[in-house]
Amino acid sequence: MSAVGSVMTSEVDQPRAAAAPSTAGMWLGGVAALLVMRLPMSFLLLLVVPWIILLAQTRYRSGLRAGPLAALEVCCMVTAVIAVVFHPSLLTSIGNSAVIMLAVVGFTLAVFRSADPSKTARQSLSGLYWGALLVWFIGLGEILTGIKLLPLLYPEANTVSAVSKSRWIVTATYPNYNDYGVVMTMLFTALLAKMWFDPRRGAVKLGRLFALVTCFGMILMGGSRGALLGCMCAVALLVILNVRRLHAAAMGVRAFFWGTTLVVAAGGGLWMSPYVQDHSTAERGRIMTNAVSMLMSDPIALLFGYGSLSEYQNEANARFGDVLMDPHNLLLELVLRYGIVAMILFVACWLWIAVKGFLPRRPAVDWQAAFALTVVMLLPVLGIVPSSTLRYHVTWLYLVVASCLTAQMIASRRSELGTMVAHQERVDVTPDQSG
Repeated sequence: MSAVGSVMTSEVDQPRAAAAPSTAGMWLGGVAALLVMRLPMSFLLLLVVPWIILLAQTRYRSGLRAGPLAALEVCCMVTAVIAVVFHPSLLTSIGNSAVIMLAVVGFTLAVFRSADPSKTARQSLSGLYWGALLVWFIGLGEILTGIKLLPLLYPEANTVSAVSKSRWIVTATYPNYNDYGVVMTMLFTALLAKMWFDPRRGAVKLGRLFALVTCFGMILMGGSRGALLGCMCAVALLVILNVRRLHAAAMGVRAFFWGTTLVVAAGGGLWMSPYVQDHSTAERGRIMTNAVSMLMSDPIALLFGYGSLSEYQNEANARFGDVLMDPHNLLLELVLRYGIVAMILFVACWLWIAVKGFLPRRPAVDWQAAFALTVVMLLPVLGIVPSSTLRYHVTWLYLVVASCLTAQMIASRRSELGTMVAHQERVDVTPDQSG
């Protein structure tokens, strides 16, 4: 299935595989941390470093298969290239979706073709965690000092006034407190996973608790309802994952059904409440309606996307005037960037991770796997918070890491099943041989 599909089929030089330790995860983790911190040149590093790793290191056969992820990335790459044909101006656009997918494909190959994909995925995830922790530390510094980075980094941002007026609203290296809230929700998930799946005592436990409480406090003060909902969902998902890890028969299909029904009912009630139905919600509804009307009137855009959000904004300006048209919805953004098929494949990949990675009985998860799987499960919720979710490329990184860990779980379960079958066959044959 092209470059990404061949992740699982490359030839391996076994002697070199045994001798060469994998350092890919350390480099990828460093790049991931820089991406989370939004430091200059971080995307360029994401674009270049994975391909350097692939050229410098032996490519190994891991045996892991992540078909839904491969199909999604191939589709996105193909539609992004086709979009360039229809919109030649994208060749000079820094937001060209084809360039973004080139970076994502490189990262995927570097993870799956490393000497130890599971270790590489976990090291990449550690980078995402430490990057978020450093962003939290910067935000904490803004609260303690009253010095805000937003006016310095993004003086034209429409959030400068609100952030400057309140000591408690912070953005660190991000242009919007909603975007910062998403990062804090991911960190909140990681800290909670550490506390439940990797418990410690003493100063370490107190440090984690302090970071967890202050992280949640920043989300509350920022006023992001989506980020707050994400934290509540993270608690529920980690409870489910932890209970199923400890008790295989707990929270089965019936519990899942009634739990889903309760969440839908509560979500519907919350959606109709004045807390949600305000000017901001109405504005997002208008954007979504306009975007859908643009797609329905342009079959080519619906099928292949616009290739970048800047091109989509240009088309929106031509149709509706100079108005903000950022999607504020991950699924809609996927259609706008890569087309309707890509959005469907994203949902398929999400469901594959949910069914194969999150829902199996007694899932063999550590805090890192719990962190990655839960964040991916939260993407439909967190995807409605920022104006553009895919602008922060860490979304793809979480999807790749979670897919790799899910593939590892599937391979482990198959290996265990094969061992059990082989053992049973030996037990069945032994009486006949002795007789």
